[in-house]
Amino acid sequence: MKKKIVLVILFLCVFIGLKAQEQDDKKSFYLSLDSALNEPDKVKYLDLTWQYLIEIPETIGQLQNLEILNLGWNKLVVLPKEITNLPKLRRITLNDNSKLNMKKIFRQLTQIKHLNELSIGYSTLKDIPDEVIGLKSLESIELLCDSTVNTEHVFSVLSQIKGLEKVRFHRNKISKIHDNIGLLMNLSLLDLSTNKLTFLPDKLSKLKKVRELYLYSNELSEIPASITNMKDLIVLDIHNNKLSDISSSIASFPYLQKLDLSENSLAEVSSRLFALKNLKTLNISRNNIKELPSNIALLNKLEELNLSFNNLSDLPAGLDKIKTLKSLEIGSNPSINFLKFFQQNNKGFSALNYLDLSNNKLDSLSKRLSQIENLRVLKLSNNALTHIPEAMSEMRNLKELDLGGNAFREFPAAVILMMNLEKLVLDFNKIAYIPDDIGKMKQLKEISLRYNPLPEKEVEKIRTFLPEVKIIR
Repeated sequence: MKKKIVLVILFLCVFIGLKAQEQDDKKSFYLSLDSALNEPDKVKYLDLTWQYLIEIPETIGQLQNLEILNLGWNKLVVLPKEITNLPKLRRITLNDNSKLNMKKIFRQLTQIKHLNELSIGYSTLKDIPDEVIGLKSLESIELLCDSTVNTEHVFSVLSQIKGLEKVRFHRNKISKIHDNIGLLMNLSLLDLSTNKLTFLPDKLSKLKKVRELYLYSNELSEIPASITNMKDLIVLDIHNNKLSDISSSIASFPYLQKLDLSENSLAEVSSRLFALKNLKTLNISRNNIKELPSNIALLNKLEELNLSFNNLSDLPAGLDKIKTLKSLEIGSNPSINFLKFFQQNNKGFSALNYLDLSNNKLDSLSKRLSQIENLRVLKLSNNALTHIPEAMSEMRNLKELDLGGNAFREFPAAVILMMNLEKLVLDFNKIAYIPDDIGKMKQLKEISLRYNPLPEKEVEKIRTFLPEVKIIR
């Protein structure tokens, strides 16, 4: 018993410490140099983006505790030498300052002792200078470049920074990556998203330490075979490409925890996915999937599943048997008989706390929903609902309910008895009357009533009975 008390006390101390740190971080965030100079010792984060600055005053040198400096999207030509004397500066962003002299800037940056994160570049940049090699402490770099950038040279010089672990080479509209990317053998994160890649070079197979790989918004037609050596991969994001099939390559990632295959052209969910025993998040939304395999329950560590915007006609019985499932999104699959599914699967979903059934042409709901005990958020927007089953008033743990875009003519009575509800959305309905019983909703913090034919006197009832509630209309 004493051990349990000690553990509880330790947990509370850690929790309170984290909250205090969060508050301190907010206090140390500044959006102008003038305000920062009013209390220079407190400043840790200074964000001067989009301020059309031509130069940075030398007074920035007074910010001796500055850790993060964002100077992106300005018109800088030079940086003051005082920046190199900021002892705690570890991250700097210089994106979209096209007048910067890159050689000079990199020579300056090498004088910042603890600089480990850098974002730099602009849309017409075609190469980076050899001076980047001098950034000995650099761990993470983001490069914005022209589509014709010399990737052979870029990856060659970056490979000489031995501590470099994260490379973000995204949003550059490049169509080809040079083999020299294979020289970056210490990478743990590689982001090649939002380009025009149709294939990846074979030399990518040398990057065996990558744990996070972002390939989304390219033109890939298959999962590249060159990434199958990334055995330690835990995140693979390949959404918004041209995949029509889930190739056998997917089985190469035994430790994969997060997989995003959304916005492709998948017509089915291959059983090859079920080899991913450690998968926690699976997003296969916005495809053309008509059926889910019944053995989806083999993904017995799955916590988040997004099936929205497909052409599913049914849901497999095993879905509710995934004991770890916390979030389920099934919006925009109007052919599914949800009443039948929830009636047949009257147990399970024991861990589910987020359920999205929006945009499914529902005109009635199953009472079974009220038995999902841990449900915190329920999305039912853009359906054809006119009432809520009385049994749903028993949903004591529900915090957020979205009923926007339905056909309610009356305020749903069952909702009033959801004693812990904090957020209620009733936009785009036909409600003209607010019952006095709304005063029972003591936990309510926000209610949205936009585009309802509510006279002001009815809205005033909410202000009278629940004066602390935020009303959106």
